[in-house]
Amino acid sequence: MSRFQADGHVCLPLGEITPGTLVAAGISRPLPARTTWIKKLRESGVVGRPNEFRPLILDEAARLYLQRYWAYEVDVMRDISNRLLTKQSVGQTSLKQQVEYLFAQESKLQKLAAIVAATSNVCVISGAPGTGKTHTIVMICMLLLALSADSEIALAAPTGKAAARLKEALARARTSLKFPEGIAKRLPGDATTIQRLLGVIADSTKFRHDREHLLSANVVIIDEASMVDLALLSKLLEAIPPQARVILVGDKDQLASVEAGSAFRDICTPGFAVGISENQARSFERYTGEKLAGVTSRQASIHDAVVELRENFRFAVGSGIGELSQAVNRGDAARANAILKSGKVKWRPTPSVKTFEQELRGRVFHRFKELCAQTDPTKALARLNEFVVLCALRRGPFGAETVNTLIERMLFEAGKLRTMNKYFSGQPLMIVRNDYNLELFNGDIGITLLQPDGWRVFFPGEHGEPRSFAPARLPEHETAFALTVHKSQGSEFREVLVILPEEDAPVLTRELIYTAVTRAREDVEIWAGEAILDQTINRKVRRSSGLRDSLWAEASGSKSLTLLA
Repeated sequence: MSRFQADGHVCLPLGEITPGTLVAAGISRPLPARTTWIKKLRESGVVGRPNEFRPLILDEAARLYLQRYWAYEVDVMRDISNRLLTKQSVGQTSLKQQVEYLFAQESKLQKLAAIVAATSNVCVISGAPGTGKTHTIVMICMLLLALSADSEIALAAPTGKAAARLKEALARARTSLKFPEGIAKRLPGDATTIQRLLGVIADSTKFRHDREHLLSANVVIIDEASMVDLALLSKLLEAIPPQARVILVGDKDQLASVEAGSAFRDICTPGFAVGISENQARSFERYTGEKLAGVTSRQASIHDAVVELRENFRFAVGSGIGELSQAVNRGDAARANAILKSGKVKWRPTPSVKTFEQELRGRVFHRFKELCAQTDPTKALARLNEFVVLCALRRGPFGAETVNTLIERMLFEAGKLRTMNKYFSGQPLMIVRNDYNLELFNGDIGITLLQPDGWRVFFPGEHGEPRSFAPARLPEHETAFALTVHKSQGSEFREVLVILPEEDAPVLTRELIYTAVTRAREDVEIWAGEAILDQTINRKVRRSSGLRDSLWAEASGSKSLTLLA
């Protein structure tokens, strides 16, 4: 069980385990017959049925859980199901007027997302990069503030970097969007990490806010929700008042959380094309006078809460990045390869280990040479967002650690690094452990510069001005010329170089390459052998849980596999 949980699974689905599954997990024991296996587990003293307090729980669908993860899943399913049963009280005339006024220039699906957010206790918004998710969050805040003077909105994200980007979007909205001054003034000025929102308790897995000590906010909006693991989502939901609105926003096709579970994807995807629910279509027509296409007859309560944004505002029709990300997302390796070979996206096979350093030097040295020449903190931080190397692996000859070492060596040999300690001018540093006192969070990237008072590391500040710290004050950190794709989530760069290894690895999945490609705003280059790229696109992340079945059982036509029996 521990091995499967470490691989991101919430449970062990006994009916789907094969000898090959065990071998892949590093287990060489023979596989017992399923009925014998279940019988022996039921007879043991450590395995219980749902709602029994035992170390392991075996449900009626033959899914084996560690007790706490069974409890997390039940709590999430219960909370969402309960919120689906109640609606927010909103005046039809008022909502219709505000949607018409505030959303006059927005797409139909952005309007639908706003209507669902205004009328429901739970709203789940998914969309690819460039579909306007962050802008929709800002507009929903405006709408809820216009509808009620009592709206108290809390905005959060799973990482400090994602929270900072959300905060920047709010700041831009204050000056760029022309709305009544009373609403603009009440727009939230801050966004924080989920952990900080809940109140971290030192050396504890618990938070200050829980079921007994609820948050005061009556609207809680979470951005980058695909990165939220099951345990954290459970603790978040239990701390939000039952009558409050919960709005989860993310990209269901991105990499899931590092910890166990893929809760956001489970909530968004029943295993078939979702489309628009009949209730959503009726509600949309009621408040806008317009009709929606793509209405499906397959219904589930959760369906009424899920909206997928599809119109892309970042990538124009014919954009190589847009076309490639869509092909990858569909699992269409042939189309992806055709796009790469057409030259719409730069591509070349990964160099051999022997030539890798030389090839890498030719591609990236000039970029990082320019970075190391920077002396102004603001300009240096801006250049950090221009270019990044993304690696599929952390270790190995093509991993992020190796690439960072090679780049440092290139710069040192060229005389760009003139320091006897481990820091040097132009060195990007990524924080890998949260420090709430310094307000530096896992994933934040700063740049090292020599100042008259010594070495300082500069990070983006709240209003655009850099914040600086002595290197010795920083929490755990590492050099970040190259990042793993996992670490890049929530970031955006003008240009991206993606490097896949020569040999296959379990981490190489469709979601990984999709996430890497969509970190780029304008240009992406991929180093990958054709066979490895095909294998990567054809391998989809699969994390076992019962949450999807429980929430979507009505629409799938199967019996509910609820864990409350």
